[in-house]
Formats: sequence, C-alpha cells, structure tokens
Amino acid sequence: MSFIRTVNRLFNDYLAWIVLAMAVIAFLMPEVFMGAAKQTVPLLQLVMFSMGLTLTGKVFLDVFKQPWQVILVSLIQFLWMPLAGWLVGIVFGFSPEIALGFILLGAAPGGTASNVMTFLANGNVPLSVSATTVSTLLAPVLTPIFIVLYAGQTVDITFWPMFMSIVNIIAVPIALGIIVNYFIGSRIEPVKEILPTVGAVAVLVILAGVTAISRNDILANGVMIFLACLVQNVSGYVVTYFICRLFGSTVPDRRAMQIEVAMQNSALAASLALKHFAPTPQAAVAGAVFSIIHNFTGSIFAGICRRNDSKSTH
Repeated sequence: MSFIRTVNRLFNDYLAWIVLAMAVIAFLMPEVFMGAAKQTVPLLQLVMFSMGLTLTGKVFLDVFKQPWQVILVSLIQFLWMPLAGWLVGIVFGFSPEIALGFILLGAAPGGTASNVMTFLANGNVPLSVSATTVSTLLAPVLTPIFIVLYAGQTVDITFWPMFMSIVNIIAVPIALGIIVNYFIGSRIEPVKEILPTVGAVAVLVILAGVTAISRNDILANGVMIFLACLVQNVSGYVVTYFICRLFGSTVPDRRAMQIEVAMQNSALAASLALKHFAPTPQAAVAGAVFSIIHNFTGSIFAGICRRNDSKSTH
C-alpha cells in the first residue's frame, strides 16, 4: 500500500506535468494512441464508477450542511461557463464545429481534479467534493440543455440522445459505485486506495486518444485554441471570485468554488464530442487542450494560495 500511496502522491504533486507529457507524446506519436479515442466512453465510465465507490452518506450530508454554497457554485458553473464558451467561439472566430467544443466544455460539470487542486490550495475540500458530486448528478439534464441553447442554432443537436449518453456515462456508473460501496465498501478498502491513480490514468488515456485524433486541428489552430481555452478557464476564476466576494464567502470556500467552476470535466466534453459529432473530431479539440490548460492554471492557483497562506502565518 505504501507504493500505491507514493504513486497517488506523485500524481497529485506532478499532475500538470504528467498531463503535458502525455499530450506531447500523443501529439508526436498519434498512431500509438489512435485506438484510445474509441475507448473514451468506457474509460470515463470507469472514472465515474470509481467516483461512486468513494461516495458515502457523509458527502451528501455535507451538501445539506452548506446548501447555499453548493447551490451558488452550481449556478455560477452552469450559467457562466457555457456562456463563456459561446462567447469565446464568437470572439475568436472559430468554425461552428470547433466553437461547439467550447460550449461542450462550459456545459460539462466540474472535473474530479478540482478536488485535488482545492486540497493543494488549502480550500474547503468537503465543499469541493460536494459541488463536484452535485454538478455531476445534474449534468444529464443541464449539460444537454445548455448545449442545445447555445449551439442548437449552428449545429444539429438533439436533446434526448445526448441526455441518454450522459446518463449512461455518468449516472449509471456512479449509481453502481454507490451501491457497491454501500454493500461491500468496508471489504474493498485496499481497492479504494488505488482509485485516484486508476481515475488519473483513465483520464490520461482519454486525453492521449483525443489529442492523437485532433492533431491536425491542433496544428491548424493551435495557438488560438490554447489562448481561447486559457480565457475560458481564467474567466471561471475571475467571475467566481467577484461573486463570492459579493456574497461574503470565506477564503477557503471561495478558493474551492473558484477551482470548481474553472476546472471542467474536459474528458466528458471530449467524449460527447466524439460520440455525437463524429466523424469530424473538431469539437473534441477544446477538450484535449483544456485538460492541459486547467491542470496548469489550477496548479499555479494552488501554489499562489499556499504562498499567501505561508506569508500570513509569518
């Protein structure tokens, strides 16, 4: 188990660099990872099942302990981020297919990496876990609604197939994980130790597959897509900061909410793009690039927060 804990710690400490390295390898050797793109759905289901295995009654009790904060972060996430994705597509003048990728990103729930970054930033981790759980459970309904709202005029999108896809990718695996945890959770504690690493590896494989098949689009629009992802990501931090200041949130709560809004489930966005908007993978490009961007900005944000805390204690 000490080896597993060491691996988990390495993923937590060097996540941004590991993501970048995987993306670079997949970009340079796309033929190696082409097949991984076809496995995005089962891999994401594995991540969601792992998430379900970690959920206990305490997580849901935490929601009721701080309901207004969970409601607030969910409102910011689902109202601002899809709008930000739509605005980014317009401002940068992307084609409808690439612009759709940013709307998909904005309409996705919070990513599980947000919980790690919140911990590293000395934020409110229970709030982060609760918010990720709630936004993920809301995703089957809200994600397709906002995708249709912002992209339905330019791209042919149908609500129900996407709704069923998200139920299949998110709700069913999480529910199975919760059920398994309820009945035999105490007997599989050693398995739970490796779940963070399993989830991280699965997301890395998804990233590699999407990067491999999106290589030409990244080459054609690389700088602009990276810049657009950065703008959308940073806007989540900035908008959430001012809203939290307006509502008088504490510093740990504000950090958790900023990270939760800014770090989207890019793997889900890429999976939906490949499943519903194939054979052109252009809508998945934003998801691949955003995975790199939000891990780097999250690491930088967490580092700034830790440095500020260390200064205030001296």
